[in-house]
Amino acid sequence: MKKIWMWPQTDINSTTVISDQAVLTEIEQYFSALYAPYRVVYFSRARVSIMAISAVRDLSRPQLTFVQPFSSHCVLSAISQQSTPTTIFPQHSDRQVIYHQWGHKTQVNNQIYQNVLVEDAVDSLILTNEQNELFPNNAPFCLISLPKICPVSVGAIVICQQDTDYQKLIKQRTRMEQDIGSSIEPINTPSFQEATLQAKPTLVPIIEESIQALVESSSKKIQTNVAHISQVFPELALTIENSSKRLPSNIIISKSKYTEEELYSLVPFNVIEQQRTYYNYQHQSCEKVWLLPCHCQADWSE
Repeated sequence: MKKIWMWPQTDINSTTVISDQAVLTEIEQYFSALYAPYRVVYFSRARVSIMAISAVRDLSRPQLTFVQPFSSHCVLSAISQQSTPTTIFPQHSDRQVIYHQWGHKTQVNNQIYQNVLVEDAVDSLILTNEQNELFPNNAPFCLISLPKICPVSVGAIVICQQDTDYQKLIKQRTRMEQDIGSSIEPINTPSFQEATLQAKPTLVPIIEESIQALVESSSKKIQTNVAHISQVFPELALTIENSSKRLPSNIIISKSKYTEEELYSLVPFNVIEQQRTYYNYQHQSCEKVWLLPCHCQADWSE
């Protein structure tokens, strides 16, 4: 049985990654048109874009940046480049990063989360330019990881609410670029991959189709997967709110609804990461949940 992870798995090496200004321009132009009037800046990795955002907003070590408990290492390490990450007392933090968990929109209490820096929509396939989808918490930046929403090896986009932030991010990306020569062979060594992508924030995925075609095919695949999940689990009465505007990477299911056997015995593939911790931003509490992948690598039609 095929193994499927929480997010699509990608190969990162010199056959899947390239330095190509034309591809970078295509990606930025496509998403800037999709999300107009908001402008988009491309980065090689989502974590690299978090470092850039922290830099243009002049974050520093004494400042606390809130992220939800059990955030991934890449988020914590990226934030810690400039400021100090914290997972407690968001009302006492200087900035907040709000994760739209597995592609489901999160709106927070602005009395508690008073200075949201990033809408962390890394695994949200957002198909609209509406402000309440891109910036539901009025953060200046919305972040999406391309490998989590379509079949590419690397890449992330930052959608900017303000043109001044867009201009600053472009300049910061240039400042972050290091002279490591024309060869990206170090990317073939796993221990050097992230360092290479950080040193060359303009590295892009090698793509055979247009980025538009990849996004559109992924959108159709996710919608088809959600429809199949609804058929397999009709008792969920599954509806994805505004599915024409935002698509998730996973369906979140409370552990109280199913046992592991009841749920995953009906899935047509082997789910590797079944359980995760969901954070309730309103009550500042955690809950263990089941995840059903519906992203572009999952195939519920089998």
